[in-house]
Amino acid sequence: MASVDDEGEVINESDFIVDDYIIGEIEDDESDEETNYFDTLCAICDNGGVLICCEGKCNRSFHPTFEDGNESACPSLRYTNAELEAMRNIEFYCKNCEHKQHQCFICGELGSSDESTGAQVFRCLNGACRHFYHPHCVAELLHNGNEAAAEELERKIVAGEQFECPLHKCHVCKELEVKSDHDLQFAICRRCPKAYHRMCLPREIACEQRAWEGLIPDRIVIYCMLRQMGN
Repeated sequence: MASVDDEGEVINESDFIVDDYIIGEIEDDESDEETNYFDTLCAICDNGGVLICCEGKCNRSFHPTFEDGNESACPSLRYTNAELEAMRNIEFYCKNCEHKQHQCFICGELGSSDESTGAQVFRCLNGACRHFYHPHCVAELLHNGNEAAAEELERKIVAGEQFECPLHKCHVCKELEVKSDHDLQFAICRRCPKAYHRMCLPREIACEQRAWEGLIPDRIVIYCMLRQMGN
């Protein structure tokens, strides 16, 4: 089982969390999104801390106990420390991955992700991305205003072609993230597939207390304006 400590470091397999402490040593590596693939923020409350990581397709993380999520009033998974101890050598799968039902990150509706029986939602090909999409939803967003191109991409996704979702290019300039350049690091929305370079981030987002530094290394966490308005 994998877990994440208070510093955002991923603890793999035999290492585990017990009574808010980490058992096992952490190797000194970058442990960023590209190297560990696990989310270092809770999928429920978007805060960090002690987390338990899903070993399924979603790679999401959760506060396992009520105490772990207390700072952000997170409902958590409400495991007890005794239950966590009993799960020490068992891989953890969230209910979505267990039942192969995941939410489309655009429309929010649940769909089957079981490709063996006919998937309805498909995961972005980016290894660090944990989001699923209906083919129609993501194709329409990637080819906004070009109905023919959107329909073609939708058919390809249904047929099994991989795709990269809009979250991996700046919503303004359409360029990729460059983590070594402060201005070109991303501000990532936690509620919809939008990302902005720091230099492209709209002032209304940064100034309306919808942006937070320090939760993810070299990135900003945001709730974008459109999502706040329900669009």
